[in-house]
Amino acid sequence: MIIGIPREIKAQESRVALPPATAAALIRDGYPVAVQAGAGAAAGFTDEQYAAAGARLVDSAAALYAAADLVVKVKEPLEPEFGFFRPGLGLFCYLHSETRPALVEALLRARVTGIAFENVRRSDGSLPLLAPMSVIAGQQAILQAAPFLCNHHGGRGISLVAYPGVERARVVVIGAGNAGLEAARVAAALGAEVALFEASPARLQALAGLLPRGVHLHDAANAPLAGHVRRADMVVHATALPPNSPEHLIGRDLVRSMQPGSVIVDITANLRGAIETVDRYTTHDDPVYRRDGVVHYVVPNIPGTVAHTASQALAMAAAPYVAMLARHGLRAALLHSPELRAGLTCIDGALTWHEAGSYLGLPWTPPGAALGLAVTESAVAGGGRQPEAGPPLAESPR
Repeated sequence: MIIGIPREIKAQESRVALPPATAAALIRDGYPVAVQAGAGAAAGFTDEQYAAAGARLVDSAAALYAAADLVVKVKEPLEPEFGFFRPGLGLFCYLHSETRPALVEALLRARVTGIAFENVRRSDGSLPLLAPMSVIAGQQAILQAAPFLCNHHGGRGISLVAYPGVERARVVVIGAGNAGLEAARVAAALGAEVALFEASPARLQALAGLLPRGVHLHDAANAPLAGHVRRADMVVHATALPPNSPEHLIGRDLVRSMQPGSVIVDITANLRGAIETVDRYTTHDDPVYRRDGVVHYVVPNIPGTVAHTASQALAMAAAPYVAMLARHGLRAALLHSPELRAGLTCIDGALTWHEAGSYLGLPWTPPGAALGLAVTESAVAGGGRQPEAGPPLAESPR
């Protein structure tokens, strides 16, 4: 099986799915790798490094897709890439198909086997290919947004770095998953006083006594979030509340009551979800807008700010699954691995990701049934019960 690494074409996406060192390890294990010229350039990896690793360089995306049996990339393919799809092609990347009907249609029409990074799931429920990007997104959320507290950016003139004898900056983090926990850790390391809110009793118990100095854990069901938000210099949102929610954790009236020049960072970037005033995305080139005197940072691909680091972190997590797919072949690997099977979005023209089916109003088949397993399973844990239709899962950092 030939593994293909294309150049990302989504705007401001600088990551590459597999850096040269990862390509070299796959090649040593007997799995050929083809790389589109320039695929790693934005992340600081040269064509010469890929060639030295033993990869075959190809000039164009069309040549890359034609040569590869399994295409491994970071972001979902865009419309210019749909024409490269063909029956039997494997695609392994962040797909987030539930909000991309044109992509789903193209994958099904071409009978592509699509496996979504974000849905690969271990038996304990953890998401190993989402976790590294969530960690980096949480870290960078603080570092990228901190300058907007400075006066020359229209902020409050507050430093997150503590100064002896001066009141510390106040940071509120909502959600104590990988992203929120890292945001809290970095803010506290700089010297801020952090109020970390979490709704899950199990997560609250797991974190008790493990948080660094300066991070104060609160039960979101009982603690007064609004009062903390009003006093905050920075609010970081990192929950999985979906877009267009009927109720918001932070409504517009609460935003209006915040201190002028304070900053809201929405890591999950779900429009009109947890935060009512998060109503448009921002970009690395133009990262903020203002609502009611409060700065809003809503960049959807925060890990792209540190593409060299993020590419390596993603590859460390993805490489074992890539090797499994290459070693066994697509169908056999999916039959062998429940973790990969949980990430299956489509195969042989059948949609297998229940969130895409429910949200887009399309028929779907559980992955096990699509693969012909004697005992079929749902795409979610729960004893094979089909989930009720509803909105898609929140697009977490990716």
